[in-house]
Amino acid sequence: MDTDPRWEQLSPTEQQSLQPLASIWSGLSQGHRRKWLALAKNYAGMSEADREKLQSRMAEWAALKPKEREQARLNFAQTKKLPSDTRTATWEAYQALSEDERRALLDKAPKKPAGAAVAAKPVAPSKLAEVPVTRKTPEPAKISSNPRPVIDRYTLLPQKDAATSN
Repeated sequence: MDTDPRWEQLSPTEQQSLQPLASIWSGLSQGHRRKWLALAKNYAGMSEADREKLQSRMAEWAALKPKEREQARLNFAQTKKLPSDTRTATWEAYQALSEDERRALLDKAPKKPAGAAVAAKPVAPSKLAEVPVTRKTPEPAKISSNPRPVIDRYTLLPQKDAATSN
């Protein structure tokens, strides 16, 4: 995936501004490199506080695993769909929570599937295929998806219920 520009081809100013990304630069796509280079062009005109903020966020981004970066991109895209006043109100409400409340909120959140690809958009239930019942399907799932008549254990015939026997 080594696309231009390589780290060595960057100007010293670009290398200085993008220093936290040096270790992952070779793994970035050309599009991501272009985005970071656009930020680097604005670096010289930023205040010192903004530079430090940008550098710390770059370092956090570089520390993420590729899967975590993809999840962050998806979360960002999903959040951008919300109206700005809703985003602001939600963020302020979250910031007002204590550390224990934040932890409790995290514990209540649905767990992410381990080892599965994250869907870009949720799929409508009507479009999902039904999982077939197999020998290894747990009993409650077998019963609910494939109702069978109760078998008489002595005759091996389906048992008649009280309503039909009269």
